[in-house]
Amino acid sequence: MNRPSLLILYGSETGCAQEVAERIAREGRRLLLKPRCMAMDDYDRSRLDQEPLVVFVAATTGQGQEPGNMKKFWKSLLRKSLPPNALSTLTFAVFGLGDSSYPKYNFPSKKLHKRLLQLGASAIVPLGEGDDQHYLG
Repeated sequence: MNRPSLLILYGSETGCAQEVAERIAREGRRLLLKPRCMAMDDYDRSRLDQEPLVVFVAATTGQGQEPGNMKKFWKSLLRKSLPPNALSTLTFAVFGLGDSSYPKYNFPSKKLHKRLLQLGASAIVPLGEGDDQHYLG
């Protein structure tokens, strides 16, 4: 049986986003997908346009900064040499982890979602925003 592929990339400082990403991977296996899960900086960004479906999980650190294991990946997406259709074959979802008591709530996930759209990628769902202040998280 040829199972569909699912790539889950996370940016995590304390391990929370990694846990969420691993949970998505487990659910993907249960649904008979073929998930791969890794930190954003461990992934070769030049292969992103070859992925059929990518779920990004991004935590917020400090005052709205991206986690350490997402910085290199994020900088590669900001290159001015990337054409507006660089990721036109990519289908994605972004889920952010943050705390709405801070002014830059879920800022890394919002920036990532916006940049992926600017590069021609297609979102399968609206940006998801987890909130430490919400009773469900």
